[in-house]
Amino acid sequence: MDLVEYQGMSDDELYTLLGAELLGEGVGLSPEDEEEQRRFGKQWFTDKHRDLQRKICHHERIQPFLGTSGSDRVIDAAAIAELLTDDFGPTSVIVAVLIARIGLGAFCQNAPAPR
Repeated sequence: MDLVEYQGMSDDELYTLLGAELLGEGVGLSPEDEEEQRRFGKQWFTDKHRDLQRKICHHERIQPFLGTSGSDRVIDAAAIAELLTDDFGPTSVIVAVLIARIGLGAFCQNAPAPR
């Protein structure tokens, strides 16, 4: 899947895909599997929030996007995904779309300093 296809998915669908990738499983075979994957993906995203802020919010390539109120989510997600690819591999695009939906300004509020 590519960035545009992910943009058309709901948050729950994205969390389910994220969970499936992280758990090393395919998309669930039953509703219970999908629910577990969604919960796992959402919890992982919540747990990684501060690490993601450190990686993204102070980066010189992202700084120009922070001051704009009408940024393009596809462009934001593409920039974020590029930064995350080395650390997050195939999940980087899913994570980037979720962050872009929050909005870079909101996501980066109170971002901790990079390590």
